[in-house]
Amino acid sequence: MSDWHGPWGGAARKGQPDKGCDGLDGLGGLDDDAGVWSTPAPEPGAPLPPFRRSLSLRRTRFAIELSDASTATVDIDHLEGRASLYRDDRHVRTSDMPVRFPLGTDGIEVAASRYGMQRIHLICADGTQRRLDPAPGTPEHWRAQLSRRHPGIGRVLAAGAVIVLTINLILLAPQLLELATHLPLWAERFTPFVSPIDLPAWANTALTITAALAGIERALTFRQHRLLDAETGGIES
Repeated sequence: MSDWHGPWGGAARKGQPDKGCDGLDGLGGLDDDAGVWSTPAPEPGAPLPPFRRSLSLRRTRFAIELSDASTATVDIDHLEGRASLYRDDRHVRTSDMPVRFPLGTDGIEVAASRYGMQRIHLICADGTQRRLDPAPGTPEHWRAQLSRRHPGIGRVLAAGAVIVLTINLILLAPQLLELATHLPLWAERFTPFVSPIDLPAWANTALTITAALAGIERALTFRQHRLLDAETGGIES
């Protein structure tokens, strides 16, 4: 996490021109159509609201200082599946995720899974990438602070998540394959697969819960693996 730049240390600068933010390149989402939200999208120019820790299971927030000394902030609403871009604490645009917010020749790419953030990066014109910094009070900020202050605990949590997801794949994959091969489309043509593993319902429930916790841990630390995180909504690195 050496690419953090810490824009949270100083006060936001007001009155900076909003250059290069007059468009939005959505990646498969809706383009700022406030009518589709269950809660209204912020009005253009609306101030950035304070981040409330009580909503940290639903929301998160990241920011980065740009080359023109302004600050770009992205507020994420996981429940709505949308991201809002603010420039110097003033709302610019809101869109479904995944999305790329243009900032002149640069852009911020935002994507999330059901367990947390997958991508929140500033993509510069020269091809370099910088991950945005989590705001104080967000789960991502708390997890980063834990690793900095107690690196041993951080490594144990990271290793535990890998172990849990690996066991989950080994135990659940055969059972899921058995279910799939008993569907009529397969069963009418081929012999259904019989899983050598048949766990009781409580064990499968426990596996599902622990896999969800492991997925959250991986999302908070921006770790993804094509196979390991496939079940928990991971993306390619």
